[in-house]
Amino acid sequence: MALTVDDVIVSRAGTLVHLRHGDQRAEVLIDALGETAVDSAIQAMDARLAAGATLADALGAATSIRDVPRRCARVAAPGELLVLDDRDAVTAAEVRRSLQVLAGLTRGTSARSFAVVGELDTEPADWFEAHDALGRIVVRLDVSQLVVIGHGARHLHNAAGLEGSWDGESLLVDTVDEAYAGLRDRVRAGDIVLVTGGGRTDLGPLVDRLIGAAA
Repeated sequence: MALTVDDVIVSRAGTLVHLRHGDQRAEVLIDALGETAVDSAIQAMDARLAAGATLADALGAATSIRDVPRRCARVAAPGELLVLDDRDAVTAAEVRRSLQVLAGLTRGTSARSFAVVGELDTEPADWFEAHDALGRIVVRLDVSQLVVIGHGARHLHNAAGLEGSWDGESLLVDTVDEAYAGLRDRVRAGDIVLVTGGGRTDLGPLVDRLIGAAA
């Protein structure tokens, strides 16, 4: 019998997962963010259960999970800024789930959420719909600031800007350098910046500059 996930709550401390196994309920705090880390934890716990472990013992398998590099990995940056390095999220589905993590981290807090998104890796026939839908999701999640990199992702920027109910702001830039300049002028202590959508854009230099690893 596999585990069932009832709820997932994210915070700067990690991910609190509420689970069921038959008629047993439990919760475990994973020291990681993002769907990839949560999936890894669930798989590790399921493997222990299949080997005959109790639920209590299986929970221990989740405590060893850490942030997955380049998938919602938390990196502290100068100025009390938190960067989520999610450059390996390349599809609309992956980026959408990472945006949900970003929104969860700032919901009910004074922190502002910044999403920097490159061009998605998608089929030409799905190009418009994938980017357009993601722009509308940004609005529904009430992301504070959207920065879109690349002309190919312009539909994401346009869709967000057309949503009249949104109090946020969208910025379309051509390069990673321009994205960094836009962020530098806007972020403040306590904000969270998600860098995602690296399917057709090399986002590594942007992450490096945000965390102070590059000049």
